[in-house]
Amino acid sequence: MIGRGIAASDRPKNILIVDDSETFLTYLSVTLHRMGHNKIMPTNNGMDALKLIKLLMPDVVLLDIAMPQIDGITTLRLIKDDEQMSSIPVIMLTTASDTKTYEKCKKLGCFGYLTKPVKVSDLNETINKCITYEGGKKRKFLRTMFEKKVTVTHNGVTEEHYAVNLSEGGMYIRKINPFPVGTKVEIALPLKENKPIKLKGIVIYVRYISRDLFKIAPGMAIEFEELSSEDSAMLKAYIIKLLTADIIEEQKEPVIIKED
Repeated sequence: MIGRGIAASDRPKNILIVDDSETFLTYLSVTLHRMGHNKIMPTNNGMDALKLIKLLMPDVVLLDIAMPQIDGITTLRLIKDDEQMSSIPVIMLTTASDTKTYEKCKKLGCFGYLTKPVKVSDLNETINKCITYEGGKKRKFLRTMFEKKVTVTHNGVTEEHYAVNLSEGGMYIRKINPFPVGTKVEIALPLKENKPIKLKGIVIYVRYISRDLFKIAPGMAIEFEELSSEDSAMLKAYIIKLLTADIIEEQKEPVIIKED
């Protein structure tokens, strides 16, 4: 049984990343995976990208402009001139914010333009504009995988459950017997050291056990309500930290950055 929300039949979306830097491919792939995109395909040149696009028909292509052999602009032109590939959204990647180059890419039909090092919020916003889910639904909020225990309070009773993911708008909590849709709850999140932040929420859809248990565990999606601007800012900063803290510490060349 499923309440309102994204339908169970939504398939994972394919994202192809084309860049000649192995470091960039690695860290951007890790970030996208943590954001909930499970089918990431990296390649380091335009020729292989064209073959993969025809073979796999990805939902989005992230394409670096400065590459050897076939540069990104030439690759973009070949994609858009091909009837089979032309409708696939292509997001251009560049180290320089050059208006002339951007206009050239836009004229050729690129969907968007991201400057390296990539800001997490810009990446999330641009990717989400490209992808449409079943029923014409669009994702808006920044999200991350979140396999941590949280406390859930309902009618004065507090329980501990493991969460599966966390976004700026809510979270999915694993629970064998989830609360009914419409149930009001309070969730304590560890946003501050030694002091969890309590947020109000409502159950917007539930999933019970099914044959495909590994697709998504039984549980409930909670939508946050009455978030203050301070709580919203704190939540976003916390999600960005979960997505990028180890990457920013480890990367030798800047690939992913936080907000300004």
